[in-house]
Amino acid sequence: MICTITTTLPEIHGGRTKSLLNRIKFLEESLGEENAIFTTNYNPNYLSVYDSFEKRHIISENLKIYNMYEWLSNHNLFEKTRKKRHYLKRKEELKVPFKNYETKNSENVTRYYIDGQYVLFRRFYKNTKVLQFEDFMSPISKQKLERREYTLKGTLHKITNYSPFSRNKIYEEYYDISGNMYLKKFFSEEIKNKLKLIALYHNKKPFKFFKYERDLCTYYYNNVFKNGDIVFCDARGLDSALINCSMNVKKVMVYHSTHYDGDVTRGSYKKSLQNPDSIDKYLVLTDYQKNDILNDFEIDAHKIKVIPHFVDELLDKTVDQESKDDQFCYMGRISKEKRIDHIIEAFAKYIKNGHKTKLLIYGSDNGDELGRLKPVVNDLNVSDYVIFKGYTSNPLQVFNDSKASFLTSQFEGFGLTVMESINNGCPVVSYDIRYGPNELIQNYQNGILVEEGNINELADAMEYLSNHALDDVQLSKKFSSSTAKESFGNLINYLKS
Repeated sequence: MICTITTTLPEIHGGRTKSLLNRIKFLEESLGEENAIFTTNYNPNYLSVYDSFEKRHIISENLKIYNMYEWLSNHNLFEKTRKKRHYLKRKEELKVPFKNYETKNSENVTRYYIDGQYVLFRRFYKNTKVLQFEDFMSPISKQKLERREYTLKGTLHKITNYSPFSRNKIYEEYYDISGNMYLKKFFSEEIKNKLKLIALYHNKKPFKFFKYERDLCTYYYNNVFKNGDIVFCDARGLDSALINCSMNVKKVMVYHSTHYDGDVTRGSYKKSLQNPDSIDKYLVLTDYQKNDILNDFEIDAHKIKVIPHFVDELLDKTVDQESKDDQFCYMGRISKEKRIDHIIEAFAKYIKNGHKTKLLIYGSDNGDELGRLKPVVNDLNVSDYVIFKGYTSNPLQVFNDSKASFLTSQFEGFGLTVMESINNGCPVVSYDIRYGPNELIQNYQNGILVEEGNINELADAMEYLSNHALDDVQLSKKFSSSTAKESFGNLINYLKS
């Protein structure tokens, strides 16, 4: 069995999750390998996520997906149904535990008051009467004392209690769909979210204890993996748990991003990089990163395998750049490290030359980065040209229609959007950063590499692409599925030997 461990599988996800799901589907379809995913985050509504993945053809029907909390609940957490609807159809809301109350309503939210005092907050799943969670408030401290959370079908699954004065949570109780508590987490009252103890329960009694989440994860792995399994670890937060796993499994650390923070190694990467004797293979995306690791750590070169991202089909069609819409695009997560403000500043310089080009920015907002970027657009007087489009389910069409896309990140593991853009005939202007762009971009053939952080050069590249069409925008054969099939086949055969 080929197992993949990751913390979470978000329904709307970014590069890391997309990459691991693509790899799994490829191993199933191209190599006929049986795969399973093991997640460790808490989500009692995971079945709706799995269904969404299947409907969107992101995963196959044969893929097995397991979750640690579902296992800890003795497989009694997820509410299974034969119906397509995941929400419980209710005629009435959950009964309010008070009398003579007043309410204030807003979208999906109701607040409850008794004699003017705030006593209860309720949030409902969007466009339903199904309660998502409710907060019981203290009229003395005016803070929440307890939160109760419910599944998509209205079943209580978690209770969190808070200190009435420090606002810090004191403990979390986890319940299965039969109402039995199977796990409890205790937290420090003085330090916010500081975990102190985890207790597992059986028949209403605690029977096993852990100090750290990683120890709980190791306990899980020791019980679900079988000797001989091949385990791909895609999340650095799980490295320690896998390294400490006592089962005789092959351990593969998959790096999706740079291991550097500036010129030093990121703390999250140190555990795996400093314990090569516990690792069977490191899987990286670029030769550049492999060489950096070899220079900084005492790891045998044969332990590091380079397999870049790949596309299902290399498109060798000639794209008429002149026929494209007068637009540039950015595609990816909207977050601070992506430095989208650099694109906007360069674009403002470009617009001053008399252009009418649009800049379309696609992606989900992280950390309210949109709140920081929109004033930048207004201050630079380009609000008529810069359009924030949000998430798109069809990025390839955007690339097809655009004259160029941009990458200005502080760091990348590979730059998946760079590959997708080029393969769809859209040249890429990118900062020359670690890692990926300089292995994907052939300068002035399928894109332009710009000095890292140089906004003036970025603007010059925009100007160049407006006046000079790059008509041979395509990927190297090293990023083909046939090359990937050979590389993964060799890797799996080695790990099985």
